[in-house]
Amino acid sequence: MKPSVNPSVVRVLPLLLLAAAAIFLTAVALGVTCADIDKFYWIDHRIATGGQPKPGEIASLKREGFRTIINLREPSEYDADAEAAEARGLGLRYISIPVPNLEPKDEQVDTFLATLKDKKVWPAFAHCRSGNRVAAFWMIHRVLVDGWEIEPAEHEARLVGLKNENLREFAIEYICRHRKAEPRSVLCANRIGGTD
Repeated sequence: MKPSVNPSVVRVLPLLLLAAAAIFLTAVALGVTCADIDKFYWIDHRIATGGQPKPGEIASLKREGFRTIINLREPSEYDADAEAAEARGLGLRYISIPVPNLEPKDEQVDTFLATLKDKKVWPAFAHCRSGNRVAAFWMIHRVLVDGWEIEPAEHEARLVGLKNENLREFAIEYICRHRKAEPRSVLCANRIGGTD
């Protein structure tokens, strides 16, 4: 006995194959997306964070609506001039705030916070090499600007890429020195100078 084939399947199969091919070709045509950037993390309407974008990934930021790139890497770590030129060539604002991985400074955080106050930079993509520095700076922003408590801000920072204990300590120390709102967290109360 010969197996029978449902005529509906015969008619629909070519359409399904055509639809699958169209989806595949669309994905290829769109190319690189922001999601291809290492540790890309869309936080909110103001900012996304991540690691170092590769060539071609900066164009994806422009395509997906970003206005600004905030770079926390030191120029000696990679070819900062090439990244700046690519970003500016695409019409993106490019802001460099060089932050040493092991020795961040208050002034660098101050510049980062001031930059994000300007709504004209939104949405911004902030990056470093691995997401570590940008996560620490974003943690500070969450507490001092957005009014979060340290613990949930630190949790989010770990999701974004915070792994370095030195950067975590720097972020908490900065927060404790600059925080004005009460009540202060236990983390700040247990630090020298954390109670103004």
